[in-house]
Amino acid sequence: MSNSKGATGTSGGRSANADPQALVGLLENLVPLLLHFQTQAFGPAGPGRFAGGPGSHIEQQAATAFTEDVLLDALRNLSSYVQKNESRYPGLENYTSVIADARQALFAGDYQRALGLVFEAYRAIAILRAIKPELPPIRQRSDEEQQSGREQVH
Repeated sequence: MSNSKGATGTSGGRSANADPQALVGLLENLVPLLLHFQTQAFGPAGPGRFAGGPGSHIEQQAATAFTEDVLLDALRNLSSYVQKNESRYPGLENYTSVIADARQALFAGDYQRALGLVFEAYRAIAILRAIKPELPPIRQRSDEEQQSGREQVH
């Protein structure tokens, strides 16, 4: 990426002021990309890409593994968050079925549905957090983790 500031417009880490419309746009653009991963390998040959032939299978395997890893990580975060907080914050238990449906869609190879359900749960929890500010964020990182992540990216 040639933009040294990254997707959030900051020189490091996530910005609390990230443009919500830009983030939603990125997520909306991710769904067609996931569909593309499901159906075929990347198009025109280029560095690290294969146009047809045996290499395209490798490209598709990499894309599938990446997509599954991203979704599994999000599902793990959601599951542990709901389990940890559902007793203290009524309403969170309603999302266990959404998480289970997303997991089932992922294992069935329906990445679009899985991503949609994961995003639905994240969005609903964000709304709950707006109503109940004492509700913790889904993923809390320590200062050490944040600093370590910045150092590894740069």
